[in-house]
Amino acid sequence: MIEYQYYQLNNGIRLIHKQLENTIVAHCGLFINAGSRDEKENEHGIAHFIEHVIFKGTKKRKAYHILSRLENVGGELNAYTTKEETCIYASFLSHHFSRVLELFADVSLNSVFPDKELKKEKEVVVDEINSYKDNPSELIFDEFEELLFYGHNLGKGILGTPASVRSFSRIDLLRFIKRNYHTEGMVISTTGSLPFKKVIQFAEHYFGHLPTSTKNDTRQKFTNYAPRKHTAIKETYQTHTILGNIAYDRRDKKR
Repeated sequence: MIEYQYYQLNNGIRLIHKQLENTIVAHCGLFINAGSRDEKENEHGIAHFIEHVIFKGTKKRKAYHILSRLENVGGELNAYTTKEETCIYASFLSHHFSRVLELFADVSLNSVFPDKELKKEKEVVVDEINSYKDNPSELIFDEFEELLFYGHNLGKGILGTPASVRSFSRIDLLRFIKRNYHTEGMVISTTGSLPFKKVIQFAEHYFGHLPTSTKNDTRQKFTNYAPRKHTAIKETYQTHTILGNIAYDRRDKKR
């Protein structure tokens, strides 16, 4: 049976830890309750774009120093965005745990988003958008959810559009972070041989000083579902099909 250990900092940040034995490798993720469904009309794709540029410079580090901080000790740093969360995660040798949490705190709280780096990364994301369109087995999921959640933020693709991505300014990114990155919506998840007391100690040191903050915007629940269908004819040798419907949410008694 898997047993987890839990702790909550005074500012609302939650910790969850899985103790492992006989391993020198550890994994850690900082989960933030902010994704593409939290974007406003002129912010399509901004949550994902922030995930790209959050490693491009902080008040005390340049992009190279951020990326090499873990690579120099054999670790790996990465991130991803979904419609409801942003996650920064790493794999590393257990005795470098303090280094990892310090880096997580730096990039999530002190990123400065240099204009030069934003300009370069916009084209990287645009290339990602275009390559995604060339992969029908992946694209069909976005098209399906656009029909399923028609007219709602859950129906929008995570990447945004080339036009929306190119329109983002540093001020736009900081505004989104201020509105959506809050202590009561953060979870630090860890697994490894490091004792949980040490995990708590490092979390308190690097994140405990943050003032308590709560997300004010209430996510709008999707309603008014109606059946829809879409067929696209393309000159290919493959057919991709999705058939689906909405289901009970996780708080519904019928689930």
